[in-house]
Amino acid sequence: MSALRHPRFRRLLIGESVSSFGDSAMFLSLGVWAKDLTNSNTAAGLVFLFLTGPQLAAPLLGHLADRVGRRSLMIWSNVFGIVLVLSLLGVSDRGDLWRLYVVAVGYALLSALPARSGLLKDMLPSQDAASGQSLLSSVGQGTRILSPIVGTGIYVAAGGGTLAIVDAATFAIAIVALLSIKVTESPVEEITEPFVRRLTAGFRHVRSTPLLLQLTVALTAFLAVGGLLETGLFAAIQYGIHRSPAFYGVLLSIQGAGTIVGAVFAPKVVRTFGEARTTGIGSLVLAVGMVLGILLPTVASFVIAMVLFGAALGLIFVAFGTAQQLYTPGRLAGRVGAAMGTLMSIAQTASIAIGAVIVGVVDWRLMFALPAVTAFGCGLSVLVRPAAAPAVVASLADSAVPAGLEPVTVA
Repeated sequence: MSALRHPRFRRLLIGESVSSFGDSAMFLSLGVWAKDLTNSNTAAGLVFLFLTGPQLAAPLLGHLADRVGRRSLMIWSNVFGIVLVLSLLGVSDRGDLWRLYVVAVGYALLSALPARSGLLKDMLPSQDAASGQSLLSSVGQGTRILSPIVGTGIYVAAGGGTLAIVDAATFAIAIVALLSIKVTESPVEEITEPFVRRLTAGFRHVRSTPLLLQLTVALTAFLAVGGLLETGLFAAIQYGIHRSPAFYGVLLSIQGAGTIVGAVFAPKVVRTFGEARTTGIGSLVLAVGMVLGILLPTVASFVIAMVLFGAALGLIFVAFGTAQQLYTPGRLAGRVGAAMGTLMSIAQTASIAIGAVIVGVVDWRLMFALPAVTAFGCGLSVLVRPAAAPAVVASLADSAVPAGLEPVTVA
């Protein structure tokens, strides 16, 4: 993994690893917590609605990330995370359910803040973009191997309050890691356009870049029905394989193992087939995993399905992140990430909301079948007609900065 040659990236990776572990342990346990408080699949499903809905604020957050020092912004967002999770101390009955939803909204805002993409653009040479995305995806999603089990274990043994304290500690470690990094960031653009035009610059860049547009359309189309899986999985666990809600964490840990495998091999797949075809391959693997779960509703088949699902996500995450990093200017990275994320989140939020409403009256197999068919169609369309890759937009690490545009060092 060539990105590990860079000391700053290694420190960033350590901080992100610990923080991601805490985040996964907490937010994946929020659904279980809601289920235990209410004995309602709908209440559990609404957690995932609140975890995605605030993505609508991403364009504003993306504009913020492109106007300030990204490292400082990430530090303060982690401070906010500490305050956020500690607000869960004392949750004990159904009347406190709203506090779980508030924390879910706060987590969504943190995840919608696209500061890291711009920081990576300035920190890593373009040739190491796929490697960096692979490592971050492996860590971010791979923490699901242990964090759901650890999170639900702490939750069952010591309660949600203890879990909140553990998560707060991981935010603090991420802050320390970021404080140890000095980054030369790309210069902030001079304000010459109206606010609305600056706010929508990311959407325009995606629209004018065929590859980014194709990836965004394909994933948005899948997520328009893929959100059914969030609540559908709870129903599948209850009615399909007859396990307790806590088994949700076990399955997501297995998915995390698959994600590591997919992300590790993703840089080579991207170099061989390109970002578009890699996304198409991942989408087809997604479809296979979902179909397997439908046809063979056993614990063993669900384990295999979740491994396939995770491997597919690893391929897609790395391909998507690499394309965004390579073909976007540094001071547009936040708004481009926000634009792509917003379109996908709107689709996902709508399907999660629908899933939470219909889970009580629709067979879980249908909630798996619709995403499977959509994933197959999206993957096939991208594989048959992949968009050509545009010219790479150089990062600060690729070459010297032109005269008159000297970057500011954020210490």
